[in-house]
Amino acid sequence: MAAGNRQQSLTARRAGGWLAGAALLLAANLAGNWLQAALALPVPGAVLGMLSLLLGLLVYGSVPRGLAEVSGALLRLLALLFLPAATGLFFLDDLSPLDWLGLFAATVFGTLASIALCALLLKKLLRRYAPPGSGEDHHA
Repeated sequence: MAAGNRQQSLTARRAGGWLAGAALLLAANLAGNWLQAALALPVPGAVLGMLSLLLGLLVYGSVPRGLAEVSGALLRLLALLFLPAATGLFFLDDLSPLDWLGLFAATVFGTLASIALCALLLKKLLRRYAPPGSGEDHHA
């Protein structure tokens, strides 16, 4: 019986952390939207919200477990968030071939730039956090 209560307690604690992480993401998004509207900035509110979340996490010093779990779940489903935008392209029948060429070029260039930047960041972080004695430079 005690094992069942312990399992329920862990499940409730995990659900509470997950809800707190989701609430934190929602609060950051709402704060960003409010900032964008209040200051009439030419930056999307979601971007401002994520920047405010980043600043908050830098001040806090770590990522709370609930936020990490929610973020991980959302990142695993990220490809699904692009489906509506990709579907919308099929309804753009009045675009000229040059418009399609521009969309294609922007997609290819954006993808290649993202991959290159992620690879450079990964390389830098792997060097910085390499275990001692592995022969890697820790201050690159």
